[in-house]
Amino acid sequence: MSSYKNPTGGYWAPGASEYAAAQSGASAPRMEAPGVEKGYDRLEAPAVQETRNRYPSVSDTVVEPETNQEYFRGEVRECLPAKATHSTQHSTVVGVMRAYAKPEYTIDIDLLTRQDEDNNFASDVCVRRRGFDPKTDDRYLEEVAFEIKATQRSGDLTERARLMARRGVRRVFAIPVKGDDAGYNLVAGPLLEWQPERDDWKTWGEHELLEDPCLTGPLRIKALLDAVEAEEAVVKAVLASNHPAMAKHDEVVEQRGKLEGHREWLLMELSDAGIEFDDVARARIEACTDSRVLRRWFKRVGEAQTIQEVFGDA
Repeated sequence: MSSYKNPTGGYWAPGASEYAAAQSGASAPRMEAPGVEKGYDRLEAPAVQETRNRYPSVSDTVVEPETNQEYFRGEVRECLPAKATHSTQHSTVVGVMRAYAKPEYTIDIDLLTRQDEDNNFASDVCVRRRGFDPKTDDRYLEEVAFEIKATQRSGDLTERARLMARRGVRRVFAIPVKGDDAGYNLVAGPLLEWQPERDDWKTWGEHELLEDPCLTGPLRIKALLDAVEAEEAVVKAVLASNHPAMAKHDEVVEQRGKLEGHREWLLMELSDAGIEFDDVARARIEACTDSRVLRRWFKRVGEAQTIQEVFGDA
């Protein structure tokens, strides 16, 4: 079976969309398997030694972007639209990760990535650095990826995790979900993380904290699994941010003399985090009239172990 070699060094699978050939200005014939009316049952990537020693560009696509195709294990597959259980959980993860991602990172949905010569597919949600990688003159490879497992086979999920990790994705997570057709009675979890060194999945407890260089602070695992927890996590992230809208909000709060709300919220967060504080610490909080200082203390609660660390005295 012949194939078309594109200028970037990757290979367009025979029978995949003519998009590949169009990108190079050349023509590549469609080769259909006998009896196949839509899609292609099996497409074999050529075993060319010169391309096996390096990865194609992350943006080097086999299938046509903005379609329902992916290239997995040397096959072009049709990706069906998601059911409510999958799409509802999908939106929860996107909202939380967008709120917690550092400014230099962006959150992508269904971003098509070339994993290797035989694989070109998208994770459900991913986190990548903004801009272009000077080493490749292409976009940055995603650093963190999430897969929502509703109807996906476990074997496929594991293989996709292996491929992404091998490509260089730092962390790959999976969230199993179950629920009704309306996505109402949805049960998500536990959160799984792929461990390449063990070639297996690690299970996270819902009360554990997820920390990563691309996040502004620790994230409670349950916020990725539960819609109510997700909303609370987003609110906390916004309150702890330095967004101009928050600065304007603080000015209004100060002008109206409603700093008491900030103080009560901070005290409640200290109690929820199990950080002990005496009457002296309480008096210091209640005496604070600078909302910026209160927000700074609030932001430290997620990482602090003592009230001194919250105040920055440690």
